[in-house]
Amino acid sequence: MRVFLAGALLQARLLWKSPFEMIILFTLPLQTAAFLSIFRFADRGDLDIYAIIAPALIALWSMALMISGEVIARERENQSLESLIASPAPLNLVLLGRISAVTMISMLGFVESILTGWLLFGVTLSVGSPWVLLLTIATTAAATAGTAIMMSVVFIISRSPRIFQNSLSYPFYLLGGILVPVTVFPVWLQWISHGVYLYWSADLLRDSVHADHVENWPERTGMILLLGVLTFTLASFLLHRTLLKARGEGKIGVL
Repeated sequence: MRVFLAGALLQARLLWKSPFEMIILFTLPLQTAAFLSIFRFADRGDLDIYAIIAPALIALWSMALMISGEVIARERENQSLESLIASPAPLNLVLLGRISAVTMISMLGFVESILTGWLLFGVTLSVGSPWVLLLTIATTAAATAGTAIMMSVVFIISRSPRIFQNSLSYPFYLLGGILVPVTVFPVWLQWISHGVYLYWSADLLRDSVHADHVENWPERTGMILLLGVLTFTLASFLLHRTLLKARGEGKIGVL
């Protein structure tokens, strides 16, 4: 736990010194206002919940890509990766702490989008199942942290993180059904969406707001958590194998 907290505090201090990295949180109100304006112009006030939840999930995924995914790569660029690996603290726990800090900060996107909808458009959310909503947010945060560790490992292996960052944003917004329901996609694409935790999160978040009783919520939250755990487990294995190979070749600094 001390290792986890140390990593989280370190990342929080780094973000405090470089707030521009969290630019998505500064632009999120504009994005929320744009989505709400489109739905209101189309006389679809029933889709307000889509316009509120979508920007928050976009911010969550964007910060996972742009900040969490570059944790190891930046340590390598700063020539501090060797010291980090040489320390007695498990590297995966340090990474988990740092990435969890980014994930928790990105959760402010939910507060921003709700406040923007209320202040500019008078949108008030009457949550039908508050406990399901809170549980979904918690499991979504956990799955995001696990996925971000996977991306961090992939980025150092690929040596071209920008390519992945640019290509993994909008496809996942679509596959996750963040703004457009996946039911409008071809059937084969809908099956692919089931393997994306954002699909389960977005759908469950909307249902928890609208319905007093959310159908199959234990199984659906379980899927979010399961996908996050599987991704984290695979990421830990790949990280171990990557570092083991780098140590054997004496190439820790260049991986």
